[in-house]
Amino acid sequence: MLDLQHLKTEHKALIEKYIPVASRQMCDFSFGNLYCWSAKEHTEFCEKDSFLFLRSTFNGVTSYAFPWGSGDIEKALNEIVRDAEERDADLSFYCVSEEELKFLLQFFKEKLVFKEQRDYFDYIYLSENLASLKGRKFHSKKNHVNSFCKKNNYTIEEIDDSNIKECLDFSHKWFLENESTQTLEAERQVIDLAFKKYNQLGFYGAGLKVDGKIVGFCFGEPMVDGETFCIHFEKASKDFSNAYAALNKLFAEKLSGKYRYINREDDAGVEGLRKAKLSYQPEFLVKKYYAKVI
Repeated sequence: MLDLQHLKTEHKALIEKYIPVASRQMCDFSFGNLYCWSAKEHTEFCEKDSFLFLRSTFNGVTSYAFPWGSGDIEKALNEIVRDAEERDADLSFYCVSEEELKFLLQFFKEKLVFKEQRDYFDYIYLSENLASLKGRKFHSKKNHVNSFCKKNNYTIEEIDDSNIKECLDFSHKWFLENESTQTLEAERQVIDLAFKKYNQLGFYGAGLKVDGKIVGFCFGEPMVDGETFCIHFEKASKDFSNAYAALNKLFAEKLSGKYRYINREDDAGVEGLRKAKLSYQPEFLVKKYYAKVI
């Protein structure tokens, strides 16, 4: 049985060392995301024989990541097979890339069934496009931002020790003003943890202020590919029309020039969110698959 252990902040360098090329733009495997959701998703890991093994539970289903590392991948997959057998658990894999899926099909053959996880595809944008909103396809977006900027005495500032408490207080206010659900309560707790570990996890973000008061924030982290920034959390006040559009553009301006791409994560299958994310003209989507051995 794999000697799985809970994630700690000091595991950041170890985890990032193993993240494979095929997964380096997946929001799910950025360390900050893994760590902050680990308690909710029971994420555990194990390093063995030059491979890293991850096991996590999402929507009640416990699955493994494709093994990360160099060496005998078939041997690593057999380790996972044995681990599932010894735990008397189903054997399935989450956030599988197209390249990894091909290998799983070769290894498990007809025993493997799989499906596209369209609801969890990541939206990847050119940072320059989000920062400039140039061209006819972004005309309405730019109008929304201009409207916000003209109507409000606003500033955008990087989140640091001087304003992080304000951002946390705004987060609590935002969740109080929105109807509580199990999903939102989980997100609230995760954002609390993310702010608590903000510096340790290497997060970077910005707070949007109107008349000196926080009305929105967003933050995330650089991804290990070196050219993508992933935005994990974003909240804005419903009292200020077009605040989300302004926050999106103003933060992209801070990222443009440093990162070629911005990952704005998935749409979770929410129709309105999907429409909004597609309207910003993603450069491409990061595909993910779920696979199960039957």
